[in-house]
Amino acid sequence: MRIILSFFIGFFSFFFLSEVFKRVFGRYIPSFVGISIIIFGFIIGFFGKKFIYPPLDLLSALFVIGAGVGLTLHHLLSRRYIISEQMELKFYRKHETLIERMLEILPGALTWIALTSPFWLSLTLPFAVAYFIIAADVYWLFSALRVAILIFVGYRKLAWARKQPWLTNIKKDFPEQWENYYHLLVLPTYKESVEILAPAFDAIANSNYPKDKIFMAIGFEAWDDPEKIKKTKEYLEKFEKNIGGVFITTHELQPGEVKGPGTNRNWMIKNAVTQFEKKGIKADQVFVTTLDADFVIHEEFLSGALHKYLSTPEDKRDKRTYTGSFLYYNNFWQAPAPMRLIASGTAFWQLAEMAGSDKYQNFSSLSINLKPLLEIGGWMPDKVNDDSGFYWKAYFHFNGDYKVLPHYLPISADANLDVSLFKTFQNQYQQLKRWAYGVEHIPFVFKQYFKRTDIDFWDKTDKLLFVLWANLKWGSLALLVTFAGLIIPYINPSYSESVVAINLPIISSYILTAAFLGLFVTVYVQEKTAPPRPKNWSMPKKLWTYLHYLLVPIVLVTITTIPAIDAQTSLMFGRKLEFRVTNKARGK
Repeated sequence: MRIILSFFIGFFSFFFLSEVFKRVFGRYIPSFVGISIIIFGFIIGFFGKKFIYPPLDLLSALFVIGAGVGLTLHHLLSRRYIISEQMELKFYRKHETLIERMLEILPGALTWIALTSPFWLSLTLPFAVAYFIIAADVYWLFSALRVAILIFVGYRKLAWARKQPWLTNIKKDFPEQWENYYHLLVLPTYKESVEILAPAFDAIANSNYPKDKIFMAIGFEAWDDPEKIKKTKEYLEKFEKNIGGVFITTHELQPGEVKGPGTNRNWMIKNAVTQFEKKGIKADQVFVTTLDADFVIHEEFLSGALHKYLSTPEDKRDKRTYTGSFLYYNNFWQAPAPMRLIASGTAFWQLAEMAGSDKYQNFSSLSINLKPLLEIGGWMPDKVNDDSGFYWKAYFHFNGDYKVLPHYLPISADANLDVSLFKTFQNQYQQLKRWAYGVEHIPFVFKQYFKRTDIDFWDKTDKLLFVLWANLKWGSLALLVTFAGLIIPYINPSYSESVVAINLPIISSYILTAAFLGLFVTVYVQEKTAPPRPKNWSMPKKLWTYLHYLLVPIVLVTITTIPAIDAQTSLMFGRKLEFRVTNKARGK
């Protein structure tokens, strides 16, 4: 453990010192300095015993090697080369496809290294594994407490936002501006029946906002069921005279596109631009909100979102997207218990990230002015995970000056529910796998990271490390804190006789029990926000809706974690994921 710590202390210390040196003196430390320090570290390792007592010789050597690696890596990340920029750029261009393939392998490889580390590390470093498990437990505890606090903070903001008369507020706060804007609600659909779509359409039309300033864009896919398209169009006819307009399109797959809502949205936006031009409405007068087919917006959503946009400084507002709070309550009590837990976990984790992170990424719905949306170029046409792809595309388009700002007004969505329990579990698994497939953007992020020297080094490095760590912990952390400690004695029997082996399960259980207490905040917020339980339910059935939280550990290490491993492994082996729409059903 001391060996590993020595290396990483040297690495992180000199990595950060390199950036401090650059910011203070305006110069980079040459890479040959880092390489020289690495060589000096190896010299200490081989010959250090002659003048340094063991084990200080080995610890000193690894500290120095770590320092040299930190300096060299900083030079690579900030200057884009180590020794020769021209030679290394030539090498990259020659092997660009191979390097991109390696970057696709990276997230899965990191996850599998982490997952298998208790097996191969326990052979020689069982105590290092034990200390690592304790560190992971402590991280889990602090993460759980942080998320619990932020869930409560987010809930208070949500509760405040939904009580505000946003139309009145926007008229009062921006009397000369708000009337210049029109709302365009973009809703792509594939396979969803009219029964699923109707509440979303109705909520838009019934919004507390001038009806002549509301436009709906409904996008069908050419390969969808013609009968479903016909029924949906018939239902939409009643809105044509009640709101500003309804733009209906049927998306034909274009060369270079993959099937999915992102490419459909691009098609819909292209048509909407033409329609607005005919009406004499400029792009910068249109405030676009994207919705999934089952999303039911709050009646003040349009006013509140535009108020947040106009409240943002004028030089920043068009470099931001805006989002509401996601609550999966359309069919909450009809969904099976594990699906309710995942729905609540997803909703409240999103709420916590909105309240406490400046790295929150786009998820399912966003609002943005049409003009910057066109400048960004819409959604990536060749990627399955369109939400995170849009985030990275916008981030690099705006030179790193891009954020997602929450206004907290609720969007009610469907929890996972299909016609049978098996299909429901299958749908949930596939949906989580698709969300986790955001790792497909990592090659793009890496390439832009090195290409875009105009973006602040700390900011882009922070974003890159964050996305790598987020995917790594999604696929490994729950399994490691649950099972890693049980593996060590079987791999290395001599470890089981140590004091550490006896105390590790006790310490871990105390830490994880304390972390589990953060779940009470989730229960509280759910009880405050969820619709009432059906009145015709029996007392045992109602009681089960409180006891089902005991399933959280099982859900975390199975339904939540395994799809992420599957997604990363699929990308690692070159199995590209195709978009699979999540089937939706409403219980009686």
